Amino acid sequence: MKHRLLSCLLCLMPLCMAAQDDELRALREGLEAAERAGNRDSIATACAYLTAYYAYRDADSTLYYGRKGLEHARRDQVDPYLPLLINYATAYTASGDMREAVLHLLRAYREAVRLQAPAEYKVALLTSLGVGYRRREMLDSALYYYNEALGVLEKDGSYEDRTHLLASIAVLYANTFRLDEAEDYARRAVEASAMTDDIDMVFYAVTTAGAILQRNGKAEEAATMLRPAIRKARSQQKPMFVLKGMVYLIDCFSALGQMDSVARYMALAEEVKRQLPENATEVLGYEENRYRLLSRMGRYRESLAVQRHLLVLRDVNAQTPIDRLYCDMARNYEGLEDGMHAAEYYRKAYEAADSLHQAQVNADLSEWSVKYETKEKELEIARLTQEQLRQEARALRWAVVAAVALFALLCGMLYYFLRRKRVRKEEELRLAQRYIDGMERERSRLARELHDGVCNDLLGIGMQMQCLQPGEEGKMIQMVERVREDVRHISHELMPPKFRHVTLPEAVGDYVARLSVPSSMRLSCAQEGDGGAWQRLPEQVAYEAYRIVQELLSNIVRHSGAAHVEVCLSFKEGLLELSLADDGVWKEDASALPGGIGLDTVEERVKALGGALSVAEEGGLRVRTLTVTCR
Repeated sequence: MKHRLLSCLLCLMPLCMAAQDDELRALREGLEAAERAGNRDSIATACAYLTAYYAYRDADSTLYYGRKGLEHARRDQVDPYLPLLINYATAYTASGDMREAVLHLLRAYREAVRLQAPAEYKVALLTSLGVGYRRREMLDSALYYYNEALGVLEKDGSYEDRTHLLASIAVLYANTFRLDEAEDYARRAVEASAMTDDIDMVFYAVTTAGAILQRNGKAEEAATMLRPAIRKARSQQKPMFVLKGMVYLIDCFSALGQMDSVARYMALAEEVKRQLPENATEVLGYEENRYRLLSRMGRYRESLAVQRHLLVLRDVNAQTPIDRLYCDMARNYEGLEDGMHAAEYYRKAYEAADSLHQAQVNADLSEWSVKYETKEKELEIARLTQEQLRQEARALRWAVVAAVALFALLCGMLYYFLRRKRVRKEEELRLAQRYIDGMERERSRLARELHDGVCNDLLGIGMQMQCLQPGEEGKMIQMVERVREDVRHISHELMPPKFRHVTLPEAVGDYVARLSVPSSMRLSCAQEGDGGAWQRLPEQVAYEAYRIVQELLSNIVRHSGAAHVEVCLSFKEGLLELSLADDGVWKEDASALPGGIGLDTVEERVKALGGALSVAEEGGLRVRTLTVTCR
């Protein structure tokens, strides 16, 4: 990512690829193609890639492509405008001009705020500003920007940002001789770097931790940590990282008394140093390490020469705190038995130390340490809370899935039972209908047999009897005729009326009029609804209702001993109601019907219609009511 160039900016970790001719050629061809197309956005983007390539390789080229890219970049977009500003600052860092680097970093941060850039830009810029002010020995400003970076990191930040900030804080503590705290922060930086794929951040964390471990008396552990990092930097052709790692490794060998290894790595470091600007921070770090080794070997004049060179370069890039440098120079003069110069530099070291200012810095560092510990605990609590919420969410999802599955199972079971009940009911209706159909066919057959057989035979007998002697035939003929009429009446009852030609009230009325009842019984029939409504009654419903009335009425006439019987028919808004009321005396309970085949048939017919038949006592009358809904 282009903005990651900044996160290594002042920590001297360039985010550029290996120096390969084909890569550079491809980048230049991309810029040429963009210029031919005249696309300003493409030109700016190509320049941003070229500044990333030249960062820490060639400061002049970085500045050239940076200026060109900024001429074409749009100021209202983060990319590639902000990466160009960052890489431009990188050029000054690579050349060792920390004053200009800080100025350009401040400009980049202001633009990041204006453009509302992602948090990772802001964290990296604030951390880099803290490092820049530390190298300019402005510790109060360094603490301020570290604190601002921590505030942004609380809300949103990656492991790369965390690694950068922790390692930078570790360096600050190490430079103020608070090595235990520095080691703690360095180890945290290494842990954070293990969570990222950014090899530059990994190297920065490891080399920082190695240097601090060595200064804290853990040289062997530091050397074990540094060797793989140096090999990795060599394979990726990153001379700044190689030199930085070698400086710390040389310190480790010196602390372990392995002077042969010290000499070998010093020679290798000299070769790498020539590939970098003399103001580069890694070069200055190497020179500081070299003057200390020369001093320990008694080569005081050579050590002093290196120290004087470092004093000249302090205006643009201060690697060693000035009070420490003056103190080391005083010791070299002491070794040369030059008391006058030794006293002068001890005095300068004392003045530079500024004990009151140092006490305030130490107080600020202590406050910072407590604050960071608190923030880190808060972040850990937030992480644990988030993890708990995720677990609860997973449990809730499983509970919802289980509830849905259970609901689906219950719905399936309910559907199965309802469907089974409906199928059973439909089967019962089919059986009832087949029973009724068979009974009706049998009734029709009997009616035809009675009409065509018995009635005709009786007619023939009657005609033959007309040939009898006068006075004998009259009585016999009347008896035969009465039998014939009875049989004919029975056949008409068995044969259903044709409801395509008559309505249900007409058929019931005709049946009531022809029904033979005792002389003590009065039978009446009433209806509600006009003829047009009754004609819309389905023929099958009318037929079944007629048979039910016929059976119930016959049952009342035979068994009730009633003096008054009333039949009432009503058909309104699709609802058919038939009621039969009598004032007879029944031995059975009012809620039941007398048993018998005829009444079993009535129940089957009611079931076939999907209707309901009820029996009730109302004002001394027994009322049988049939209700059927016609769709």
